[in-house]
Amino acid sequence: MAQSTMESGYVGNLDPMQEKKLQQLWKILLQSWNVEIAALESDQASSISPQSGSKKSRRVFSVSRSPVPPTETELARIPANLLATLETLGAGPVELKAVGSLLVKVPGDKLRSAFLTLLRQDHPDAFLLRFLRAEKWDVPKAWIKFVASLYWRSFEYRIDEEVLSKGEEYNWLRSQEEADTVSKKDGQSFMHQLKVGKGYLHGCDRAGRPICFVRVRTHYAGQQTQKGLFDYIMQGIETARLLQVPPVESMAILFDLTGFGISNWDFPPVKFIVETFQNYYPESLGAMIFYNPPWIFSGFWKIISGILDPVVASKVHSISGPKELEKLVPRSQILKEFGGEEDWEFQYIEPSPMENERMEDTATRDLILSERQELGDKLFSLTAQWITQTNHESTLPRRNEVISSLRENYWKLDPYVRARNYLDRTGVIGEGGKIEFYPRKVSAQADEKSIAMTESVAEQPAAAAAAISVTTA
Repeated sequence: MAQSTMESGYVGNLDPMQEKKLQQLWKILLQSWNVEIAALESDQASSISPQSGSKKSRRVFSVSRSPVPPTETELARIPANLLATLETLGAGPVELKAVGSLLVKVPGDKLRSAFLTLLRQDHPDAFLLRFLRAEKWDVPKAWIKFVASLYWRSFEYRIDEEVLSKGEEYNWLRSQEEADTVSKKDGQSFMHQLKVGKGYLHGCDRAGRPICFVRVRTHYAGQQTQKGLFDYIMQGIETARLLQVPPVESMAILFDLTGFGISNWDFPPVKFIVETFQNYYPESLGAMIFYNPPWIFSGFWKIISGILDPVVASKVHSISGPKELEKLVPRSQILKEFGGEEDWEFQYIEPSPMENERMEDTATRDLILSERQELGDKLFSLTAQWITQTNHESTLPRRNEVISSLRENYWKLDPYVRARNYLDRTGVIGEGGKIEFYPRKVSAQADEKSIAMTESVAEQPAAAAAAISVTTA
């Protein structure tokens, strides 16, 4: 069973305080896009707020005395019921300024739309709980971290438009351009990472988390453009999300330091990976493994550890040899390259012609998006009921059905909005979101059955063989 099912603070295992915090986060999220939900009553929130037991007035800040007061524009962006809820939850001038600033950049309607897009196949409660755990259940801070993450991913880096919808085929095509342009260099850099197998997703650990292997010895600073490298990293992180089969919510990264030397050290991509997980994908990294670190790496580790927050630092493992690695990955699933039993090597397969043909069918895409919009409306309406009602017996089953439908809807939408990648071509990501971590083993078994059936058919009379042929076609 995946580790996440045993821990408190995850979907299906929330104590009363954690459930209330989740409801509060949903409340201010819905209020952010002007859903009419009454502000929390002061006595309702006081027993669970971080400042429990303290006596405070209704207004928790004075603009004239605040060292960083929200501007009038920032305050005007905060709906009145949201402002009252935030104050009741103990938000001070710093938090209110951050809320107002974010709502200036991401108005409620854009926030709502971006959330549905960002959610993809994830359980919405699981997604929000990551931010609550990261901020130690401080609801206003969790909202700020969530919206800041959404803004970066949706409006600054533009993950969907610049990474997922373009993908490998786009980068392969521009790497073939004749003119020596910046675009061509970025495409070549992206494809270089893939072809050398610098980082690849393969298999899962004992907790069911997908594993990304990074062969550090293949990296040399200056051999690629920063954008090409960073886009490649972002595609890997977002692809790992698709491999997290519930209840799994995180991934593992194994940095293979075998043969590591000074020429392989490059701080900017390391910093980008660490800060991306800490700031924009909290609680999404389950384990960071440094495999076979040489003595020279100790000096570089001091630099890396200096930018790790305590939560991420607690997930770091330094491992030497397959025996130690077996604590995290079954020996049968450790690659022979690392001293294990699995006979598998990374070999990149280039994009196939027309593999992204469905992305041109905008009519079907828009129909599925319309269905997603309707499901989102139902989710938010039922969530509002869940927050305000004391009797959840009728609301929660319907809400869970909608959440399940949203997941199914994403996998219907996926081929129309996400370019196919290496894992789609090799059968790891199957149609409808079926995940096979070890498809070669599955296909080998299927081949054996196919051979057996063929031999059996060959021994039968022609008429019977023809009948079987029709049946299996």
